[in-house]
Amino acid sequence: MSLRLRIVSLTLAAALAVPLLFAVPLTLLVERSAAQDLEQSAIAAARGVADYVSASGADGSEVKAYVARINDRKDETPVAVIAPDGTRYGADLPGAEASSPTGPPSDPDADGDRDGPFLRQSPVDVLDVAGGRLIRLQVRTAGGPTTVLAYASDADVRSTTAGRLWPLAVAALALVVLVGAAAELVSRRLVRDLDRTADLADTIAAGDSVTRVPETGPPEVRRVAHALNGLAGRIDELLAAERETVADLSHRLRTPLTALRLDVDSLPPGDRRAELEAHVDNLERTLTAVIHLARRVGREGPRAGCWPAPVVTASAEYWQPLIEDQGRPVEVTIDPGLPEVHCSAEDLRAAIDALIENAIAHTPDCTAVAIRAHLAAGDRPMVLIDVCDHGLGFHEDAVHRGRSDRGSTGLGLDIARRCARASGGELTVLREPLDPVSAPDDPAWTIVRLRLGLASARPAQRTHSRI
Repeated sequence: MSLRLRIVSLTLAAALAVPLLFAVPLTLLVERSAAQDLEQSAIAAARGVADYVSASGADGSEVKAYVARINDRKDETPVAVIAPDGTRYGADLPGAEASSPTGPPSDPDADGDRDGPFLRQSPVDVLDVAGGRLIRLQVRTAGGPTTVLAYASDADVRSTTAGRLWPLAVAALALVVLVGAAAELVSRRLVRDLDRTADLADTIAAGDSVTRVPETGPPEVRRVAHALNGLAGRIDELLAAERETVADLSHRLRTPLTALRLDVDSLPPGDRRAELEAHVDNLERTLTAVIHLARRVGREGPRAGCWPAPVVTASAEYWQPLIEDQGRPVEVTIDPGLPEVHCSAEDLRAAIDALIENAIAHTPDCTAVAIRAHLAAGDRPMVLIDVCDHGLGFHEDAVHRGRSDRGSTGLGLDIARRCARASGGELTVLREPLDPVSAPDDPAWTIVRLRLGLASARPAQRTHSRI
C-alpha cells in the first residue's frame, strides 16, 4: 500500500469512527424523542375526541361521523370511541377489547373539576399493546362513561426516527467526503515532494549525480532533500577527485616508463630485448587506456549515452568480410528510430563485437548468424540487441568470467554482461526458434540478448529494415 493511500485510509477511518461512535446513542435519543412526540400527539387526539363527546352530547351517529372524519385525515393518530353500551366507533385498534371496562366504571370526576363539561375526564392511561402504545381515557356522558382510545404505533416511531436521522446521516457522509478530499490533497502534496526526493536517490543510484531536487515541502522532507542534494554534490566532488588522481598517477608513471623504454633500447638486440619491449608496449597501452577512461566523463558527461543503431551497423559491417569468408548466412535487422541507450558507444561496440566474435569462434563454418536490434515496449521500454546463431548453445553461467564451458576465459561474455548491467539492463541467453511459422524446419537459435536501459523515455516507432 502506498504512503498516500495509507494517509487517506487512516484519515477516512478516523472520520468514520466519530459518527459511528455517536450513531448508537444518537439513534436511541432520537427514537425516544419520536416515541414521546407520537405519544403526546395520541394523547392530544384522545383528549380532543373526549372534549367533543363530553361537550356536545351527540348521539351515536354523530360520534361515529366525527371519529370517521378524524381517522380520514392524513398523519392523524387513529382513534376509537366505545359507547357505554359497548358499541365501538372508529378504527380497530390493538388491545381495544381489553380496554372495555368489565366492572363499575371509575368516576371520571375523581381527579377532575366538576364545574364545566370539558374537565369531566379521567386521567390518561398508557398501555403497552402489540405494535405500539394504546392511549385510554374515560369521559362522563349522559348515558354513562364513554371510553376514548388513541393508538401510537411503533412503525410510526421508526419512520419518524428515520426521517430525523436521514439529514444527520447525509451531513455525516458529506463531512467524511470533505475530510477524504482534504486528506487526498494533503497527501498528494506530501507524496509529491517525497517522490522528487526518491527520484533523486534513484538518479544517484543509477550513476547520475548531477540532478538536484527543489527543497520544498514539510520541514522533514526539506531536510531529506537538502541532505540528498549535498550527498549528490559530495559524490561529484569525490568522483572528480578520483578521476583526477587516476589521471595524474598515470601521467606520472609515464616518466619512469620512458626511462624504462630507454633502458630497454640500450640493451643489445636479442630475444630478451624483444620480450622486454613487448612488455613495455603493453604497459604503455594499459596506461593510455587508464587515462582514456579517467577522462571519459569530461568527454561524455556523467551519464553516458549513445544511439544504438549506428553502433550495431558499424559492428556488423566490421565482421561482414569474415562472415562471408566462412560462408555463413547472415541477417542483420535493425529498427530505425531506436531511442538513445544509457551506455557509451565504445562500451556497446565492445560488447557487440565480443558477442559476434563468440558466435563465429564457437560455431562451425557455414553456420547461420543473425543480428537484431529492436525496441521492447512495456512499463519500462528497453532496447534489445540479439546476436543469434544456429550453434549448440551454452549454459547461462558462461556469461560470467571464468565459467566458460568451451575452454575459453569467458571474457567476451563478461564484457557484454557488465555493459548491459551498467545501462540498467541485463544479459540473457535464450534457446528458441527465430520464426517457427515461416521456417518451421530451421534448427533452434541460440540467442544472446543485450537488454539496454534507455537514456531518456522517448518513444520510437517499431519498423523493420534489413541490410
